[in-house]
Amino acid sequence: MKNLAIVLSFIIGSSALFLAVLIVVFLTTAPQFGEAPDLERRAKYKEFEYFDGEHFQNAVETRMDIKATDVPKLLYESLFVDGNKIPPTALPQKNFNTEDLALHRDSNLYYRWFGHSAIYLEIDGKRLLLDPMLGPAAAPHPMLGPKRFNKDLPIQVEDLPLIDAVMFSHDHYDHLDHSTILKIKDKVGHFFVPLGVGSHLEKWGVPANLITELKWWDEVEFRDLHLACTPARHFSGRGMRDRNTTLWASWVIRGNFHRIYFSGDGGYWHGFKDIGEKYGPFDLSFVECGAYNKRWTSIHMFPEESAQAGIDLHSRRMMPIHWGAFSLALHAWDDSPRRVSEKAEELGLTLVTPVIGEEVVIPVYTPNDHWWESVGER
Repeated sequence: MKNLAIVLSFIIGSSALFLAVLIVVFLTTAPQFGEAPDLERRAKYKEFEYFDGEHFQNAVETRMDIKATDVPKLLYESLFVDGNKIPPTALPQKNFNTEDLALHRDSNLYYRWFGHSAIYLEIDGKRLLLDPMLGPAAAPHPMLGPKRFNKDLPIQVEDLPLIDAVMFSHDHYDHLDHSTILKIKDKVGHFFVPLGVGSHLEKWGVPANLITELKWWDEVEFRDLHLACTPARHFSGRGMRDRNTTLWASWVIRGNFHRIYFSGDGGYWHGFKDIGEKYGPFDLSFVECGAYNKRWTSIHMFPEESAQAGIDLHSRRMMPIHWGAFSLALHAWDDSPRRVSEKAEELGLTLVTPVIGEEVVIPVYTPNDHWWESVGER
């Protein structure tokens, strides 16, 4: 029996050591983590007032109110409390193919939502992708994070047509996905990203000359479109040691006929009013509305705040994003659209709430059916 105990102890110990080695190797070598900006790159960022030489900062005080004593409760609620965080059935979805994405040559604005914050957009005969996270899970590996509610996308990533430009708001896994970049990088004309995010793209094989990094309030012309990198109140990071080594941002896109705002992620703050005054009014604003919690109100808005942000931005129409694909907080999956709809009605704000994959044509067709209310009904 003594020898058996020794053997079992050796097997358990060896297995634990092997697992620990595998974890360390994964954390230090897996390409999904990308690459933080090197010294040469960081030296170029020093003129930016919200960069201290190593880390980026928000324009206003921003913190996550998570105490060490909160962690056990958070883990318990995340793992064992249902809370309707996952839809009871697949969400309604309108699939489409490459032919459905033939370029339009009129003055309308066209877009399709992939769920969460991923948008396919046509403006002035240009195809754009905004935060195209098209992978199966919001994590460096499908086994490590929240999986997409719907197993399949409305179109296979490989079937997407040539894209003029891709714009990213920041480098979190639910916005910047390694597997997606590998599939689209050879069909994208240019990438526009906040400072530092280009390091990840270069690590994954995107040529440096196809990447433009911008800081807050930078503006650039691209194929007759005017793009502005605007502030957001959030944070960044993909690994254990790269917190806030890249910048986070929102975006303004101005064409000949339409002005668009894309919020990326962030807490509510006066910046929405500043952006609205400088670049508005917007024909359409995509505004974050999901993954909120009272413990981190500085970095994610409550739905009522999202609606108010739409007003601050001088939005003619607002679409709530950052929901409908992954469970990233403790609230119910349909809490976001329900609450933002109620507040928008109170404020007189026009919402656009298409199902995943549905074509929206502005100003011709702006759907606002409360489709989430019938999910799971038989």
